[in-house]
Amino acid sequence: MNRKTLIIFIIAALVSMTGILFAVTRLYSDKAPKTAEGKTSGHFIEDHELIEAVPSDAAMVFCFKDFRRACEYFGDTAAVFRKLVADRFNFVAEESYASLRKSKAILSLHFSKDLPPLLIVSCPQGAIREAADSTCAPDTSSDVRRLIAAAVEKGLSWKIDQDLILLSTSETVISSSLRHLKEGHSVLESKGFPEVASRMRDEDAILVNNAYITNLFDNYLGKKHRKAGSFIREQSDWTGWSISKHSQNGVTMHGEILYGDDPAYYMNIPESSASVSKASEAVPAGALFVASLPVNNFGKYIRAYRSYLDSKIRLDDFEAELARQKQDFGQNAEEWGKMLDIKEVALLNVTLSDKVQQLLLIRSGNRKIETGGYRPGFARSLFGGIFTAGDEDSCAVAGEWLAIGNAESVKEYSERLAAEGSLHERLSGNGLSDRLPQKECGFWAYYCMNEDPSLASNFSTGMAEGCRDILRGAQFVPVTLGAYRSEEGIDLSFSLDRTAVTKMKVSEASAVRDTSVTVPEGPFKVRNCLTGQMNTLYQNSHLSICLRDENGKDLWGVPFKEKFCGFVQEIDYFNNGKIQFLFAAGSKLYLIDRLGRFVSGFPVDLGKKIAVGPVAYDFTGAKGYTAMVLFKDNSVGYMDLHGKTAPQWKGISTEETIKSVPELLETDGGKYWITRTSRQAMLFPFNGGDPVVKGEGKKLILPDSPFIPEGSGTVKVKCYDGKERSLSIIGTENK
Repeated sequence: MNRKTLIIFIIAALVSMTGILFAVTRLYSDKAPKTAEGKTSGHFIEDHELIEAVPSDAAMVFCFKDFRRACEYFGDTAAVFRKLVADRFNFVAEESYASLRKSKAILSLHFSKDLPPLLIVSCPQGAIREAADSTCAPDTSSDVRRLIAAAVEKGLSWKIDQDLILLSTSETVISSSLRHLKEGHSVLESKGFPEVASRMRDEDAILVNNAYITNLFDNYLGKKHRKAGSFIREQSDWTGWSISKHSQNGVTMHGEILYGDDPAYYMNIPESSASVSKASEAVPAGALFVASLPVNNFGKYIRAYRSYLDSKIRLDDFEAELARQKQDFGQNAEEWGKMLDIKEVALLNVTLSDKVQQLLLIRSGNRKIETGGYRPGFARSLFGGIFTAGDEDSCAVAGEWLAIGNAESVKEYSERLAAEGSLHERLSGNGLSDRLPQKECGFWAYYCMNEDPSLASNFSTGMAEGCRDILRGAQFVPVTLGAYRSEEGIDLSFSLDRTAVTKMKVSEASAVRDTSVTVPEGPFKVRNCLTGQMNTLYQNSHLSICLRDENGKDLWGVPFKEKFCGFVQEIDYFNNGKIQFLFAAGSKLYLIDRLGRFVSGFPVDLGKKIAVGPVAYDFTGAKGYTAMVLFKDNSVGYMDLHGKTAPQWKGISTEETIKSVPELLETDGGKYWITRTSRQAMLFPFNGGDPVVKGEGKKLILPDSPFIPEGSGTVKVKCYDGKERSLSIIGTENK
């Protein structure tokens, strides 16, 4: 199992489910279905009779309890279900079709480059016939007419056949559905579909045809993940996810994947070695990603792993690798694993020293743990390519665990865990203890979506928008995927949760070490003072500065050699109604006009490198501009446009990293600066100096807390303990 594969599976789980996310484990299977008579519900297909109207080339089938439930999913703005069909059916949630609420409904995506969707809704035949008569009373037939009219307005095709309404972006798909109905064919004839569908536990479910997983990945994932579709396709013919919870607070699904006893099916390995996972207790609360493989008995595991490799004609390569290790180190990975009595291996991605670092964690059943026997690549040999720390030159003992990685990361790992507590504590503290690894765990993965620095690149543009919708208004968005042994094989459990306030131990050391500052790269919207239209100022791949008009036409480009520092501000420098654009690069402020000419007197050198800024203000009302920047030395500068520090400015600086340019807060008592650091948010006086609002302990203010003026010299904020408080601007007394 390699790293890309793991990421792909969680994406597949998310794509399968709602279609999102940073999928990250794949089950290398090719499976002939295992039988599971005791688990089959037997009623799912009967309860979703419209399955018989879905053509056999369906790439994905979304079964709803009824049309009302379908409307809920299509109108969902807090998750990404609607992005599965690229917002093509969100119009059904914009109006009330009261008489259709309990009608049967089903959605399918079909094999084609753009995965055309097909929505089928059933209703009484009388209403269908009356819908063609404009004189009929405003009852069910009226809702049918309004639904069709709304679909036509959105550019969709439609047909009515007996008691069915069919809506799609493709007339071909509608015709295919009607032809299949007439001939008695449907997706029920697709290999593996009936078996997976019959095992769905809930009223709503998503079933994915793994034969078309490459097409799904092309539509939903970023380019770097799309080539891995073949790994998912090898698992089984269909994968099913029943949706047990769907709300503003998140999504929970249970997955079914059918596989056989042949050792070529990778899922037989975690099934045979399932045990207790303790990885969540051994990783810091701020972990970005964790993948854990528990091992009940190392000898039994290695036999299953060897059988798997043999079935893939890779056992000889494994034996040759062990022989080389024996010759080079006097001990090979398998011998080392047996000596250590490995009980679990985990991969950890965590931000250390301003970089995302990878560490391996290996739990030993041998109380006499020694670090000297490990050699780089041992874990990869035994457990697959995902379990690689990149630089494995250092190894340290931490309780029953070995921590492996580069020397600096291994050292900081223990400090970070002690400083902020464990992921187990964080999930439990936020009421998510059932997301932690459960008994009989074959595999467990955790992903913190809100802290992923490369989230957008994992998805297509539409799905990335869905991810941003998920993050909006949420402080903590954990995603977990577990594979658990049951009587019938492996059950999958997937959860995505949206928590408004995250409760975790306040980290002193890690916050001080977090020195990352996000710098917006543009493009930047600016107003053209001649046309009054909004134009776009951006830097091309050569860093040249370019202006593009509202129609997408490039107006000009001028050479430049440095990147902008994240902001472009409109100012009327000459106070004559003509706008110029103020920006920073390196250590200098620049001013350029709408024709691409640099203004005389600029650039202005501020004397030290700028991290992000400037933000311009005109507090005089007479174009007497000032600008604020965050310097790379973690200090805030406030000056006029000639670079002269503003009178009475005392500066703003903190021990922790200031994450952005302070924000202006105006209250009835005056002006203040909201300053957000890696650890907390504070309020500083207008002229800088010492903070006038600063929490302590559990009352520390969350870094992204709003500051809401309440009058009488107080502001409302959110603290680490999850509570909202009114704090006095003068002093820090709580009301």
